[in-house]
Amino acid sequence: MDLDSLGKGIGLFGSAIAAIKQLISLMPDNSKKEEAIEYLKRAEREFKIAESESATDLGYEICRQHFPPIIMLSKDDKHWECPECHNTKSPEDYSSLLGLF
Repeated sequence: MDLDSLGKGIGLFGSAIAAIKQLISLMPDNSKKEEAIEYLKRAEREFKIAESESATDLGYEICRQHFPPIIMLSKDDKHWECPECHNTKSPEDYSSLLGLF
C-alpha cells in the first residue's frame, strides 16, 4: 500500500465532504435539505470507518470507546493516546492479557 497515495486520497475525500457541506448549507430549508444532510452524515460515518480500517492496516491503534473508532496517536509507536477521550494503550496493556491464554 502506497502511503502517499492513501494520504492524498483521504485528504481529497475529506475536502469533498467539506465542499458538500458548504453546498448543503446553501440549500433552502426543506425536506430535500434534510435528506441531503442524512446522506452526508452516512457518508462521513462510512469514511471514518474506512479511515480507521486503513489506519489499523498500517499499524496504528484505534480507540474503541467511540464509533466510528478514532485513530490513536503515538510518539514512540508503543504508547498510544486517543486525541478525543485520552484513552491510552501501551505494551503493558497487552502483556497483562497474555496471562489469560
